[in-house]
Amino acid sequence: MSTNVLARLLNVPALLRHLREHRADKSVWDPADDLELTLYGEMFGNNFLHYGYFDDPTRDPKTISFSDLLQAMDDYASLLVQRVRPGERVLDVGCGMGGLLAKLDAAGAKPTGVTPNLAHAAHIRKTWPHIPLLQSTLEGLTLAQAPAASFDAVINSESFQYIDLDTGMRKLRELLAPGGRWINIDYFRLVPSAKNTSGHMLADFEQAIARHGFTVRERLDVTENVLPALSFAHLLATRIALPMARFGTQKFFLKRPFWGYLFADTARQKIDGIKLHTIDPDVFRRDKRYILFVLE
Repeated sequence: MSTNVLARLLNVPALLRHLREHRADKSVWDPADDLELTLYGEMFGNNFLHYGYFDDPTRDPKTISFSDLLQAMDDYASLLVQRVRPGERVLDVGCGMGGLLAKLDAAGAKPTGVTPNLAHAAHIRKTWPHIPLLQSTLEGLTLAQAPAASFDAVINSESFQYIDLDTGMRKLRELLAPGGRWINIDYFRLVPSAKNTSGHMLADFEQAIARHGFTVRERLDVTENVLPALSFAHLLATRIALPMARFGTQKFFLKRPFWGYLFADTARQKIDGIKLHTIDPDVFRRDKRYILFVLE
């Protein structure tokens, strides 16, 4: 192992390239290689990658089971399928592991998936080979690639937040048939200073849909219905993950007093400094809204 480490250290061009590609101030999010989506897919194994929808938003997180969470994710997808009619040509943009595609297909729609992720594309083609799949971003998609001349509905499920508003909406107008519907479910920031800066500003989004000639047919605020999933995640982090991290580091340094002398205080400070505001339901409720839009 020491020889391998030394060889890598002496390979200066490779070292500089790695540091340049992974510098701290650079965003590492790449829709073609999304580590978080891969993690969620391996954890849940149900081909869904979203917050889930709880009919009872008052659920105590201590009473939520893994089975409840999986059901909530399926119910979330059902919200979208209910807004599509059998026989309609539907484009699922950012289709993840393909769970929504399968539900649309089972409901009698004619779905097509779009994803830039190589692993997800391979999984979908293997699991549902009869469902058309386009390996592309929304911005790079053309109708010449699509199996239909246009689509009756386009769905974005937690995927439009990564797309420039004007670029994305212009592309949607190209893809939709006359009278077609854009079904977009996502979270939006209420203020620029939100703790978690992911998601479009809600005011900017609403101005853009008017600017691009979309009419709002439905606006359903499901913020409270997705918060139980965050409450559950926050509970796991505070009651299991962080205590386990503290225990693990203490155990490690207890057996290695020399390294403990050098690094135990730093490790303790790092763990104590972990902020959970991205999964804090109270912070989410204050800063964001999770909304289902049906636009025409």
